[in-house]
Amino acid sequence: MTIAIGLLAGAVVIAVFGPLYLRPLLHPRVRPGVALAGWVASPLAAIGAAITGAALLLVPNNGNVDGVIGMAQSCVNVVHGHAGAWEHLFRLGGAALVTGAVVHVLVVATGLVRKEAAQRHRHMTAVRLLCCEDPESRVLWLDQAMPVAYSIGGRRGAIVATTGVRRLDAETREAVLAHERAHLSGRHHALVLLMTALAKALPLVPLFRTAPSTVRVLVELAADAAAARHCGAGSVRAALRAVTGDAVPATSLAMSRESLQLRLHWLNNSAPGNLHRTSYVATAVVSASPAVVAVGVVACLVLLYCFGVSVL
Repeated sequence: MTIAIGLLAGAVVIAVFGPLYLRPLLHPRVRPGVALAGWVASPLAAIGAAITGAALLLVPNNGNVDGVIGMAQSCVNVVHGHAGAWEHLFRLGGAALVTGAVVHVLVVATGLVRKEAAQRHRHMTAVRLLCCEDPESRVLWLDQAMPVAYSIGGRRGAIVATTGVRRLDAETREAVLAHERAHLSGRHHALVLLMTALAKALPLVPLFRTAPSTVRVLVELAADAAAARHCGAGSVRAALRAVTGDAVPATSLAMSRESLQLRLHWLNNSAPGNLHRTSYVATAVVSASPAVVAVGVVACLVLLYCFGVSVL
């Protein structure tokens, strides 16, 4: 049961203290994709650790599952005897609590996905009736003088822009479209939706409560960085100033709606160049490290307790 308790403790550590140790990632010298990987992977790591810990609680005689760390459970058995009713109640109660939370998250997420899908379908139906689609750029162009651009997620994602964007100079226009393409290729809409679902389902959890607003800004920073690599930072800055984020649907990601001044500052001070994908994977793996550390700490505490009791 040692690993189960450690994983549950690790899930609590990530969920409660995640905003504190993830905050340093919000710095221009840290690539937005790396920061985004950390902020998305940490809630998923907390959920994964909790589910795994709950599953281990339901495994009878799981000393073999614990492996070497199972010596802590053996130590407890030597000191206190075999499991009593309290342990069975702890196992069932812990597993039931985690199961209930996971089911609640799934119900909320399902409802949110269906609601957004319905809104997205209604909006795209109306847009396709009013727009002219460019088969080469795969952009839906609306006849409007004000420069507006946004992307709609989903299985058939789309970029919607006005003819005001088309009238911009070529470099600025390409930066706008590159930004929106980065949203679609990075599945940013799905990431924002996932974090929103977690926050709505478990609003008292600090990491889940903080993640939606942070991730929404980070996906914009990541799209800015992708557009800057393709078109140059100067073109992206011009695009941010030229395009307005007004009058766009709430379910979309718009070029100039989120934290405009912060993004301009980020573009001016961010590190140039590309970053290998292994850096993102490494960040995601490190996000789960508190759960691994918690397992070791719990095992050490149990062993110290058992040795102390046996000496006394």
